[in-house]
Amino acid sequence: MKPIDIDEKILKILKQCITGTTAKETSYEYALDEETGKMKLVKQKVNEKFMPPNGDIIKLFYQHCFGNEKDYENLTDEELILEKHRLLEILKEEENASGKNKK
Repeated sequence: MKPIDIDEKILKILKQCITGTTAKETSYEYALDEETGKMKLVKQKVNEKFMPPNGDIIKLFYQHCFGNEKDYENLTDEELILEKHRLLEILKEEENASGKNKK
């Protein structure tokens, strides 16, 4: 298997797409302040949303790294979980290697 050249931003995004991520979304509600005639913040709400792993990106990553050696559509859930952990280890090693190169 040949090493993959990935910069840190792409590696971070790729890891988020493979493992899923949590995103914060803030909504604001304003009302007119009758005394000043200006808009005033009356409510601020922060929601956290879990964005699940993206299967298409996982599939593309597999194909890029390992070619079409396996038929991933026919793997069992347990086999897919094992593959996921194996790939996360590869990403972790790649991240560690890129961190060492910067020092």
